[in-house]
Amino acid sequence: MEILPYTCDMQTSVTQFYNRMTADVPHCYPVKEEEFAVAMRGVTTGKADKKDGGLDSETAFVAVVNDVVQAFIHVGVGQIGENREEKIGVIRFLGYERGARRAGQAVLEKAEDDLKTHNVSRISAFSQDCRYRFYHFEHAHLSDTLDQVQGLLGFNGYRRCEGEVFLDWENYSVTPTPSRLPVTLSINWKDGRGQLPNCTVHAHKDGEEVGICASVCGGEFSSHPDAQDWLHTVWLGVEDDFQGQGLGRYLLQYALQEMKKIGYKHAAISTAWDNHRAFLFYSNCGYRTVDWTYEFVKDLSETPTQKW
Repeated sequence: MEILPYTCDMQTSVTQFYNRMTADVPHCYPVKEEEFAVAMRGVTTGKADKKDGGLDSETAFVAVVNDVVQAFIHVGVGQIGENREEKIGVIRFLGYERGARRAGQAVLEKAEDDLKTHNVSRISAFSQDCRYRFYHFEHAHLSDTLDQVQGLLGFNGYRRCEGEVFLDWENYSVTPTPSRLPVTLSINWKDGRGQLPNCTVHAHKDGEEVGICASVCGGEFSSHPDAQDWLHTVWLGVEDDFQGQGLGRYLLQYALQEMKKIGYKHAAISTAWDNHRAFLFYSNCGYRTVDWTYEFVKDLSETPTQKW
């Protein structure tokens, strides 16, 4: 087994590896080599796009056995705190073939050694802010479908620190039920990366905005044709004084109805793993759980990992 730094000539094989790893991850569609190259720009040129999750000092390692990619990791250095004085290591992506546990361990150790040279205090894996744009939908962490990666991280001293649950409503059909609170709704369409426009619905009462529902096209995250049929609701909120009167449900249903009219077929939504109120609401609206995702963190001052 060889552990090699990622270089541009590996683009085809690593893109194919990434697509294999994410084939069963909800809302992960096959990515083209050109799109993957954009995500790797910080590694190959040192000029990362920070708006798309780029970091400082990015690097990546590939485990190869008999000229076949068995594992891949992409890391970098971020900063946190009000003065952004504390450096942290970030794992943007980690994957390894099931059964190739030693290859996964080898690239993880190699990446950790590299991050330690930057004097990072801890390492975060699959942070929302630093994920690949085409990995899952917005807010996703490490998917449950990549359980072998979760297991490897846990074995190496990483612990879950955040989580997001995703729910889908395929071929949805909805008739809005007006809120008991009399409101005026307005809708704003905005073109984005997807083939269909993004949608924001505002609720006003007596000239004051009291609620909002914002949804985007799945094409914001992937150029694949199948992603264009999906809308992903990224924000649903009602001011505290106006909750409990059916306004949140009305906003969501109205947005879904209007987006159905212009061609959307399926709906997705997510919430924090511990937001039981939102989870209860969505699961009783028509959505069904498809994925649990988690961010992992490791404090480098903790006891070194065990070995097998």
